[in-house]
Amino acid sequence: MRTERLAAQERGKLRSLAFVLGRMDSHGQLRGREPIVPGMKSLLSNANPGMSAARTCLLLSIAVALAIAALPQLCAQKTSDKEQIRKLAEQAQAALQNHQLDLAIEEYKKVLALDPDNAGAHANLGVAYYMNGSFSQAIEHFRVAIGRQHDLWKIVALLGMSEKQLGQNVQAESHLKEAFAHVQDKDLHAAVGKQMFTLYIQAGKLIEAANVAGQLQEENPSDVDILYAAHLVYSELANSTLYSMAVLEPDSARMYQSKGDELAQQGNTAGAIAALRQALNRDPHLPGAHYELAEILSASTSAAERAQAEGEYQLALSDNPLDEKAECGLGAIALQRSDFQAASGHYAEAVRLQPDDPAANEGLGVALVSLEELKKARPYLERAVQMDPENARARYHLSQLDGKLGDVPAAKREMQEFLRLKAEQERIVQVLKDMHGQLLTQIQKDRDIDASTDTTPN
Repeated sequence: MRTERLAAQERGKLRSLAFVLGRMDSHGQLRGREPIVPGMKSLLSNANPGMSAARTCLLLSIAVALAIAALPQLCAQKTSDKEQIRKLAEQAQAALQNHQLDLAIEEYKKVLALDPDNAGAHANLGVAYYMNGSFSQAIEHFRVAIGRQHDLWKIVALLGMSEKQLGQNVQAESHLKEAFAHVQDKDLHAAVGKQMFTLYIQAGKLIEAANVAGQLQEENPSDVDILYAAHLVYSELANSTLYSMAVLEPDSARMYQSKGDELAQQGNTAGAIAALRQALNRDPHLPGAHYELAEILSASTSAAERAQAEGEYQLALSDNPLDEKAECGLGAIALQRSDFQAASGHYAEAVRLQPDDPAANEGLGVALVSLEELKKARPYLERAVQMDPENARARYHLSQLDGKLGDVPAAKREMQEFLRLKAEQERIVQVLKDMHGQLLTQIQKDRDIDASTDTTPN
């Protein structure tokens, strides 16, 4: 029974992932309709009324490009045929641009009757069929066009999308993967990636789905739906790997370490500390465990636990002398003690190990300022800001330093950035507080409804 329940939960998670970037029906099949991600101009609709202006423009731009590319093929025709084909192609193109799909289809058929090998006409006819929701016919002409000209990557993309609409997932995955590697148009590339994501999720290929989500996230950093989809697949991948570890070695040090990570993310500090101590009891030299424990201890509200953090950082360095993050941890502790010379030494070693770490550069800059080595400190604080422009604390330190160095304009500029970032962080905190309040209100409403239902006479 438990196995069946777990299997049902897994199916539910996978369906929720697919729902984000391409909705499923109640039978677990992907519907041929627009996904819920509005920021990605997808090409999924199979009905004219649902065809958005953005998708129509994108499809028409593909068709126009193909029509121009196909013109040289007319030279092989007789003059009379050439003129007739040109007129028919222009009429077909005008009909397609005016969204007169039936007329465009008929005109392109006439072109192909005179010039059966015209790749552009086959491709455009496929686009017309695609826009009309006739995916079988679209596939037929897309394949002919690609057979004539292999580098029609936009058509390869539309072929994969058409195949996916008809449930030909193996072929669709192959063509979409090929198109994803070559298509340059941002909107079409995003649409292809979104289709690949849903295919991979449907097939349970979480690693492949995560790779696609990561690339989409990099290319569309402001699209919250893509960010959410990435969050879901990364979380599911983490859960899947944790489950595998539990099956293989349920009492292993790594299992306890993973549990410690999970509890720390949930804000359960005591549980995370206990789990990591259990992990280290099983393997005192478990890579990463001493550092993770030190990080949690250093953030504890208990003075006794914070005092233990230094020893854990030192143990982490004993196991791995190249642990740059542990050096930063020891540097932070030295700064708190106002031992600026020791802090400078730890942070300098961290910068040597990892020159582009913003935290190491910021820490070294702050330590050097405290030692009155102002000019020496500035490159490190500047580097910290360059590597992490959203670091408000580094902006503040750089502003203070520029003021001491007499560079008033630079100090004002950095202070303005600090105040902007500080205000943004405060806004986010308030949004989260408001959200928490709304959730509590909703919980109370639900309880009140349940209570009233329970007291209602039969």
